This record gives sequence, C-alpha cells and structure tokens, in this order.
Amino acid sequence: MQKAIDAHFHIWRQKDQPWLVGPMVPRIFGPYEPIRRDYPIEEFLEDQRDSGVEKAVYVQTNWAKEDFEKEVAFLQKTSDETGWPHAIVGYTDMTVEDIRPQIDRLMKYKLLRGVRMQLHWHETPAFRFAASADQVIDPKVRANVARLKDYGLSFDLQLFPAQMKDGLTLVGENPETNFILTHAGMLTGMEPETTEAWKAGLRTLAAAPNFYAKLSGLG
Repeated sequence: MQKAIDAHFHIWRQKDQPWLVGPMVPRIFGPYEPIRRDYPIEEFLEDQRDSGVEKAVYVQTNWAKEDFEKEVAFLQKTSDETGWPHAIVGYTDMTVEDIRPQIDRLMKYKLLRGVRMQLHWHETPAFRFAASADQVIDPKVRANVARLKDYGLSFDLQLFPAQMKDGLTLVGENPETNFILTHAGMLTGMEPETTEAWKAGLRTLAAAPNFYAKLSGLG
C-alpha cells in the first residue's frame, strides 16, 4: 500500500465550535447535521485505518477567535498523548494591526507549522466566508502575512478562482513564505464555465515558486 500524509484533517469537541453549536445556516458543504457532535482523534484514527496514511496535518476549525491559542494547545496535548497529529496549522486574525503578539503566543507549541485565516469570498452568499472579495489584499492582511517569514511559518491560502489574481499578488510579494492553496482552489461545480475559471486561476498561482496546491476537499 502506498504511504501518504493527510495534509488537511480536523478533529473537534463540539463545545469548542460556535458554528457546530449554533443554528444551522447555509454553507458551501451543504447540510451538516451529522457532524454536529464530537469527533475525537480516536475516531479519526479508526476512520483512516488501513488507508496508508502515516502522518497527518491538523488545520484550524474556526474556534471562537479569542480561543486561537486554546485550539493549538488542545492539538499539541492530543499529539503528546497519542502521537497524532504531526503538524498543526493554527488560526490568527490577519486583519489586526499587528499579528505578532498572537503568533508569539502560538510559537511555544512545537508542532505549529503555519496559520490559516479563510479569505474566500463568492457571489453566492452560502459559499462566502471573507468580509469582501479583495480582503486578500487588504493592507493589514498584507502587512501581517509579510511578518510570517520571521517565524518560518506557512500560510494556508483559501480562495475561489475569481480571487486568485489578488492571491498571486500576496504570494509574489512574500517569496520567503510558503503558501498552500487550501482545497485545491475551491472548485464549486463541474459546469464548463466554473471548471475553466478554476483551471485559469490555478495557472495564475502556479507561476509562483513558493506556491503549493493542497489536494483536499474535493467533494
């Protein structure tokens, strides 16, 4: 069996997830009643048993913003106890004046490798997450992303194809930072117009040597 690294997985306690506790709302991934419960590391390990996955990277799951450190601490403790995960991508609010106080709090956790703030915006309300389509090039976001190189952290870039030109601006002005495109560019359907825009967006970002596309979320 071919060995693999799961580059994007989640576990959670429902009580820590405001979006899993509050009322259900339209989301890009559709109805989510089945996941409104705890999903512990033990269940994840059982689910991927015999899959060939030998290591895994945890990616933040939208805890309350003020609990960004608690999330990373929970995953570090989980790894200390079970050996999984092997790396952590935490959350930081890239819209603040200076992200460094947040990152300084996270750097004490040895498995931290990068951060993600979801910047995807779509004309379909159920698909959008960011405050605006161009938040990816907001001056505060750009300034804070530029600070990641001082910590050796990557940035998980979550965009839709229409935002990828702006994404290339962000990637291009930070050559010392690795950018990982979350969910391979968020393909939302198989209509020719949608797939062609997606392919064009990927070609745009592929021009940057510090850009990587993550094969995840291809549902």
